[in-house]
Amino acid sequence: MNNSKDFVKNQLNKWKNAAAGLLSSGGEAMDTHAVELEPEYYEKCRQMAEVQNTTVSAVVHYMIEQYFAGRSQDTLFQTTADQKDKNPLLQLDALIRRKAPYTPEEAQEYDLT
Repeated sequence: MNNSKDFVKNQLNKWKNAAAGLLSSGGEAMDTHAVELEPEYYEKCRQMAEVQNTTVSAVVHYMIEQYFAGRSQDTLFQTTADQKDKNPLLQLDALIRRKAPYTPEEAQEYDLT
């Protein structure tokens, strides 16, 4: 029973300390979702938002959505260490740091299994 009492007291102290930390931080916990933009990019986004009669946040979210929509069509393929061991061409390619990722079809061509 004494162990349970100590456990509850410790948990209560942890919660109190965590709450005191959040209160003393002055709201820094709320800024964790903020993104800092370079001044020139912010100005361009602000101008776009003004023209479209919306907010800078909406413009930035739209740009990010468009970026990820375009990237989702790119299929990235990472070669495994096992594939590199089986095929020296993949190992050589990894050494020279090929910039264009392999498509799954290319990877199958190089796979010797």
